[in-house]
Amino acid sequence: MRSQPFILIFLATTISATFIYNEDLAKEEAALSFAAYCPTTAINNWKLGYVSANYPNIKNPQVFENIIQGTKGYIAYNPTYNAITVVFRGSSNIQNWLDNIQFDKVTYNDACQCQVHKGFLEAFKSLEPQLDNLLVKYRKMYPNAVLHITGHSLGAAMATLYATQLAIAGNSLQLSTFGLPRVGDKAYYNYFSSFTKVTHFRVVHEKDAVPHVPPQSFGFNHVDREIWYHRASYTVCQLDEDPNCSDSILIPSIADHSFYMGWSSSVDC
Repeated sequence: MRSQPFILIFLATTISATFIYNEDLAKEEAALSFAAYCPTTAINNWKLGYVSANYPNIKNPQVFENIIQGTKGYIAYNPTYNAITVVFRGSSNIQNWLDNIQFDKVTYNDACQCQVHKGFLEAFKSLEPQLDNLLVKYRKMYPNAVLHITGHSLGAAMATLYATQLAIAGNSLQLSTFGLPRVGDKAYYNYFSSFTKVTHFRVVHEKDAVPHVPPQSFGFNHVDREIWYHRASYTVCQLDEDPNCSDSILIPSIADHSFYMGWSSSVDC
């Protein structure tokens, strides 16, 4: 009988072989993620300069927002992928957000017995009631559409938590994140990885500082799968925290956090 380590290596190899990275989708959802930084009226009217010029087919965008918590996002229909797309906005002041980020964890749910970042969960929860109602509405409008969830920075963290909630309910979905910080602990990583109906690529740009927080030394772990853009190319990284990808960076850069796939947080609106 073969040993358990051999079986685990075989499964990891099989999973790696079946993973397909869609760069065209990543470029589009990066643009949609940065569009979330635009004013509400511009998003709702899809008048977003280069973003709407490059992706004019987005239908029925509608912003959801919690003014008190300073959180925001929008939902829309993307006919290119027949997808109801939910986009979460990142922090409007990256430097201030990084300076004040805390590393407290809270229990996520009894099923996984895992912990997630307290601030990220509170941010997501501030938008969840509005989003639940909007998703029901959009599913009635587009009953055959698939689900795409995306976001940049803090928005990527909220997108990951929302994707987890949808997966718990049995949904299939595509999660695309850009500059994602570590959301939870290793138990959360294992829990998230158990949802076979979730396809996720976690795009990291060069030396971006945000994917390095909260630190692993504080009990946090990234979810899969990292796509690391560096030296004018990209690497499809191994599962878990790949030491040969962005985790190898010793001196991170805040500047690299603001640019992804040709788009920036100062996007023309």
